[in-house]
Amino acid sequence: MSIFGIRKRLKAALGMGRPPREIVRYRVTYVLPDGTEQVVEAEERYSVLMASQALASPIGTGRRAGGTCPDGGCAECRVQILDATGLSPMTDAERRSLDAAARGEPHEGRVRRPGPPVTPDARLACYAKVVGDGARVRVSELFDYDSIRGDPSGS
Repeated sequence: MSIFGIRKRLKAALGMGRPPREIVRYRVTYVLPDGTEQVVEAEERYSVLMASQALASPIGTGRRAGGTCPDGGCAECRVQILDATGLSPMTDAERRSLDAAARGEPHEGRVRRPGPPVTPDARLACYAKVVGDGARVRVSELFDYDSIRGDPSGS
């Protein structure tokens, strides 16, 4: 442990450090592919994708084990925002990712077909951050756990 780590612990023990940050949670409503709705309590600044981990099956990303791409450019976690209340505004990087996916530009060296056109209510779940109550998100695809089970014979 560094000197600064020791110093931090000493200050905390003596009550001199910063008080621990209170965890703030906000409600996000997910409209699932079958039409059912599920409300999740998400920590402030969590992405809509991270918050979906509280669902029985999180948002599908098209990637093995439900992971995300390192730069958010795959645009596989596209969702429809029914009510943007409580969500961060769209960033330029998110807009570029949606546009590139719509044009079918390659990502991570992989060719991809042109995707659906960008609409005003389209967002990427990995970019949209929860900043307040009231968001409603329609999810088109949930993660399929059967896709990672592998071969039952173990080969």
